[in-house]
Amino acid sequence: MSTIINARSPYYIKLEPFNPLDILSYANINIYIYSGTFTTDKPVSPTYTLNKKKFLNNNYIISEVSELIRDYLYTEYFTLAVDGVWVEIDYNLYDSFDVLLNSGNLDYLAFDGFGYFNEGANPRQSTDPTNESYTPMVLQTNKTVYFVKGRDIRIPLFVEPQPTATSNISLGVWNDVDLYWEAVNVFWGFLSIPIPISDSNISTEKITYLIIQSDYVQTGDTVTIQSNVGNNQTITIKFIEYCEPKFEPYRIIFYNKFGAIQDIWTTKKSIISTSVTDESYNSNVMDFSSSPEYSVYSHNKKRFNVKANQSIVLNTDFIIDELNEPIEQMLMSEQIWIENSIETIPVSLNSKSLTRKTSVNDKLIQYNFQFDYAFDTIQNIR
Repeated sequence: MSTIINARSPYYIKLEPFNPLDILSYANINIYIYSGTFTTDKPVSPTYTLNKKKFLNNNYIISEVSELIRDYLYTEYFTLAVDGVWVEIDYNLYDSFDVLLNSGNLDYLAFDGFGYFNEGANPRQSTDPTNESYTPMVLQTNKTVYFVKGRDIRIPLFVEPQPTATSNISLGVWNDVDLYWEAVNVFWGFLSIPIPISDSNISTEKITYLIIQSDYVQTGDTVTIQSNVGNNQTITIKFIEYCEPKFEPYRIIFYNKFGAIQDIWTTKKSIISTSVTDESYNSNVMDFSSSPEYSVYSHNKKRFNVKANQSIVLNTDFIIDELNEPIEQMLMSEQIWIENSIETIPVSLNSKSLTRKTSVNDKLIQYNFQFDYAFDTIQNIR
């Protein structure tokens, strides 16, 4: 299985001679960053070439590579998501006489995820669930998923453990897709038959999304994701329906800490606001062509450079403690969209702080978020 780099956190590579008696002077490092098939799409020329000298009396060299990788992880919603890239590092170590001490090769799979401080350096690089910090099979922390009837349920999965999905949902259509926004394939699978989700050597297919049509899902239904590749993993996800929301439901879509797209529903009151900025000047409206006069319908004070921006306030329904973690990850996300029944809108989060609520302290847990639309209302792209 792949060694994982979460590129929003620093990732350190330590290079040192195989023979501890060799005295290292410097290293030549070629870094290849690419998407596609691992065995065939590696570029001929390295993406970056680094030459680094050792520091003082150290007999090793440290290189931090995350900042270089992130330039190659990007999403154009409804078009393309490069949410995984291969990273190959070829290096040569030399002594002070330019004699080659040894060479090496390191291979990684990078996602646009991040680790927490208490997960330590190079977090979740392992895919072994027996390790304290590892990349899990289900790429979200909550195992309870709220849904709105008629809107698809989407669960991010890491496919290297080759998971299978089994459900007690009575009817409906499932699908396994590479892009979060893809539609359900009605011929893919249904009922409780274990559905295999296969792995591949394509970087952009390492994160996939299990889509479940919600029309036949009831509160209490479950889907069980299992894997016996490496160390066994079994995760059961439970569904809870928001029953006939009075207000327009909005789905908040964001990249979570694993580098996968996840969503959270807000089904209570929403408020859209518009703010405007402008400039003005006094215009000479006097007409001297006949006798000095002016039209009382002319704008003596003229307005220009008018700019408009919109924002929206969304409110969750009452939720369980388990959703605190993904909501906090949403606050830390760099890419967020909101989806209503008509369109998907790119937004930036204007709420900069959140007080964690718990059922013990607050009895009922509900959150309020303010988003700014990530564009000017008046189309001004040039």
